[in-house]
Amino acid sequence: MTGEPKVGDPEAAWCAVRELIEARRPGGLARRALSLTDAERAEIARRLPEFRKQARASLRPDFGDDDDLPWSGWERDRIGGLGEVLQIAGAATLPSPAAVTAWLGRREFTARWGAYDPAHVVRVLAARPVAFQADVATRLAVKIRTADDRLAPLALALLRACGAPPPEHDPLVAAWLAAGPVSPDPLLGPMLPRIFEAEGAGRELRDERCEPAPTPWLALFQRLLAAGVAVGGGPAVPPAGAPRRGRVSRGELLDHCLRRFLRGGEAPDLRFFVRLHDMIDPSPEESAARRRDYLRLLPAAPGTVAALALAQVRRCGPYDDGEAAEAIEALTFRAETELARTGLRWLEDEVRHTPGQAPDLAPALATAFGHASYAIQGRAAQIAIKQATAFAPAAEVLCAAVPMLPAALGARVTAAFSSRTAA
Repeated sequence: MTGEPKVGDPEAAWCAVRELIEARRPGGLARRALSLTDAERAEIARRLPEFRKQARASLRPDFGDDDDLPWSGWERDRIGGLGEVLQIAGAATLPSPAAVTAWLGRREFTARWGAYDPAHVVRVLAARPVAFQADVATRLAVKIRTADDRLAPLALALLRACGAPPPEHDPLVAAWLAAGPVSPDPLLGPMLPRIFEAEGAGRELRDERCEPAPTPWLALFQRLLAAGVAVGGGPAVPPAGAPRRGRVSRGELLDHCLRRFLRGGEAPDLRFFVRLHDMIDPSPEESAARRRDYLRLLPAAPGTVAALALAQVRRCGPYDDGEAAEAIEALTFRAETELARTGLRWLEDEVRHTPGQAPDLAPALATAFGHASYAIQGRAAQIAIKQATAFAPAAEVLCAAVPMLPAALGARVTAAFSSRTAA
């Protein structure tokens, strides 16, 4: 630069800014941008689009202004390393949030390798009106498409800086999770409840573990639970009249986990929520209050979730006969041998202690006759034979299911009930 431009001289201001852009000096450009007058900003905003076109044309004249311009092996971005400084210039001068957002989101400005620090862009945007900042932050956030989207660091930094409520956008949640927890994080309150709802959140958290030491997100929950605080940093049960926006209590976390399980999904995508549920370690009273939800998980949830639900159902008793029959039938329907075997053990215990309940449990036993595992079929047949007297009132239900058993087992069950009928 040949010297400081005259204040209020739009042409001189553009020359100074252009020199800083061409020299790739983001810090100096941000400082200069903060001192621009309205007239200077308008002139730079007018000049920037043509400068961008010329920069691309000089780099790849064969492709002109085509958005599909290929990358060379040495370029950090697709505009000769000018992406960051052009973002700063546009953020400081373009006239509307829509224009700034479109400019910041241009693909040729995006770095394809190396860490991206959005600090200078955030700095110049912070000088613009608060509503302008919030509009840009929200527009950028909803442009995120994947957890590793190159716009994500900038969008998250802007949301944190301006205090705008994050939009309800599932890829934004995934990107926030992929970036890892930061402290303090003004996004934690509004974003954390969304991890139980957002598509893709479980996928980003599937590698979180409790052992040998909790990984970052589980460690964060562990600290909150150990301190007895809610997400907002205050007490888990705030004083009467205190605002609860962005706060998640222990009970709410349990409810969020259960709702996430009930929505279904693949086991790996539910792994984090199973581990979080185990970390919460609900009391018998907390489990009893949610018994119906746990029962609903037994028939079709992935095996790890069903096992978790079964453990809570068994520990939150007493339960009535109808709930026991519902749970046992759900378990004998399961393809997993261990869960079906657990259901049969529970069934046998119920019949042994309350023989009069056997007819209500006959459908569950009949279901086990058709299990894919020969071991389960054999155990079910053994129970039917051993408890034939108790099951006699429901003999028709069991005999109708005998054809699902291997022939030898079926013959033994038929003989047991025939002898009881004859007697």
